[in-house]
Amino acid sequence: MAWSLDFVKPNLLGALALSMCFLVDPVMAMGNDQQPLKALGYLAWWMPDSWRSVPLNELDRLLFFGLTVDPSGHVSDRHGWPEQWQELQAATRLHQVPVDVALTLLDAKGFNALFGSESAVNTLMTDALELANQSQVAGLHLDVEVYDGANPMAITHYRNFVVTLAGQLQQLSPPKILSVFCQAGGHPPLYDAETLHHASLVVMQAYDTHYQGSPNAGPVAPLAGSDALTWRSAASTGVALGVPKDRLVMGFPLYGYEWPVKTGQLRSAVQGGGQVTTFAAVPPNVLPAIQTSITQRVQQYGATHDPVSGSSHYQFKNTGGRRIEGWFEDWWSLGKKFDFLVKEQLGGMAFFVLGYDDGALVRYYLQRRGPKNHDALPVTDPPVDAVQPTIQNAPPVP
Repeated sequence: MAWSLDFVKPNLLGALALSMCFLVDPVMAMGNDQQPLKALGYLAWWMPDSWRSVPLNELDRLLFFGLTVDPSGHVSDRHGWPEQWQELQAATRLHQVPVDVALTLLDAKGFNALFGSESAVNTLMTDALELANQSQVAGLHLDVEVYDGANPMAITHYRNFVVTLAGQLQQLSPPKILSVFCQAGGHPPLYDAETLHHASLVVMQAYDTHYQGSPNAGPVAPLAGSDALTWRSAASTGVALGVPKDRLVMGFPLYGYEWPVKTGQLRSAVQGGGQVTTFAAVPPNVLPAIQTSITQRVQQYGATHDPVSGSSHYQFKNTGGRRIEGWFEDWWSLGKKFDFLVKEQLGGMAFFVLGYDDGALVRYYLQRRGPKNHDALPVTDPPVDAVQPTIQNAPPVP
């Protein structure tokens, strides 16, 4: 779709017309034999009050993110869990929301050291089961992300660890579940079909197709298109690994990226590193490192839906005359992805990170899938003064 750098800012009539597209029947067009879509939310330790922005009783699971695993196998940084999270625990008990604790390990060197040592693996098993035995913990979530440099023998030991941990969790009283974050790519891959068979839920990485260090600007979480990672390709990867579709959950980013770019052409080459943007504004005292919100950008400069990727984008020139290009997900793209989940009969979405949207996109998803509990969500359409990219003359997403 052709467009100009000089956007026309969204007007109230156009925004109101777009908002009419979001009037939904809470029953949905879902088949009677399909399970309701799951709603998972990552609650990051650096967003301590973000759980207040969503209706907790409508979430299926809350993932407390995250407790750091060090190369010795110890869960070394727990970010105050559980002692400093008493109010959250009381709220989740009240609303009967299971809380899973996420264990994070994000570098190849630490991964190889840990899973190359029998004693370190035993230490991690001990620490993991100690956490799982806590009454306020309903399960464990493994967020292990190593894209390059993982030792094949360490991967084998990691897979054995996952299978053993899943079995140990099922023997607890009451039993606890194990879920995993399955990264896109990685050479060699961390998971195989046999290992994932033991996970109760698999959250597929379906974002960061383009990232801060990308050579070109582009969509963060494209639904379709020619990008190496799309929702379609990520779902196909999960299915190919034998994950039952109702256990396959797609990760949805509540953040975007924007980059300084060389030209006004879409997906331009960048001129420097990108920066993270949050869908809604987050107070500086909560998130001082990220103070650019998508909502503010679009209200100021407008934006456009991309029918190829199913994502949204904006461009503008800053006060210094530098071109900026940003990509993000909104109600329109979320709706497209929701329809994809229903069509493919997948398990649901996992939102990362709660609070980055001030609850707006999460609530819209919850409305579309229908209430989990007896108290139905109030129907609220996207406000007419909120993020409303223009879709004039845009062809439909294929």
